[in-house]
Amino acid sequence: MSRRYSRVLVAVDRSSPARRAFDHALLLSQTHEAELVVVRAVPLDESFSWHAAERQASIDALRQRADEAGVPFEHRVQQGDPANVILLHARALNPDVIVAGTHQRRGLARLRTPSVGARLVSGAAAPVLLIPPGRRAAARRPLRHVAVAVDLTASATQAIDEAQRWAGQQGGRITLLHVVPGFSDGVPPYLYRYGISEFQQEVMRDAAQRLQRLVPDDWKATGTLDVRVLQGETVTEVTGVVNGIGAELLVVGTTTRGVVTRALFGTTASQLLAATRVPMLTVPDVPRPRAVEKPAA
Repeated sequence: MSRRYSRVLVAVDRSSPARRAFDHALLLSQTHEAELVVVRAVPLDESFSWHAAERQASIDALRQRADEAGVPFEHRVQQGDPANVILLHARALNPDVIVAGTHQRRGLARLRTPSVGARLVSGAAAPVLLIPPGRRAAARRPLRHVAVAVDLTASATQAIDEAQRWAGQQGGRITLLHVVPGFSDGVPPYLYRYGISEFQQEVMRDAAQRLQRLVPDDWKATGTLDVRVLQGETVTEVTGVVNGIGAELLVVGTTTRGVVTRALFGTTASQLLAATRVPMLTVPDVPRPRAVEKPAA
């Protein structure tokens, strides 16, 4: 049986993405019988007292929904940069997962001002569940189909473990996806006699074998696991398969990268975030910190 969550942290504000994030976080907390912590950041360019009564009424409404669902509820309000405030409380509370909505900005808008979701992915030590626009919380639990984008780095094992937790042991299905470069692009046909095609096939076979070795034995025995090695550009191939198989969640392992590299090229996770139509769970490969505060009894 997969380990259950004990604390879920969700970022809220006045936006519709935040309302969708709360819906998912509430259902997740109810499913795992976990504490729900709501964090709301008041922007620095906004007076803390401005709309204070409206803000409190909103928190009270969220608390009522949690009470009706039988979910322990706590809230934090702090003035500051939204991503920094969320990460600050995440470091203090050590939640099992952080939930946030996203506007899925693309192109120059995303490059000029990285989204809060992208900053959470790059800065959080806990998994981050990002809810795309228009995605309602599903009533089913566990999920019927979870896709995992695996890059065969240290983050792969953690990502597969989280996917098991979400798919559950009662009929949930997991599809592992790994993408290798399309070596044939731009290669003159006459070069194939030198073994490029055979080499490409060998790379794909090796990737499939390595994926199989990452799979826990209990999942191999269920018959609900699919391993796919794709060829081409990672974001295009992964999103195409995720949409095609009807996956309800995409799990992506994230690795620590240099600030300059991340600024110039972005991470695969942030690129997938801008493209996918299903909720995405990012799983970091960093050690989890010890919590400063303990969950409420």
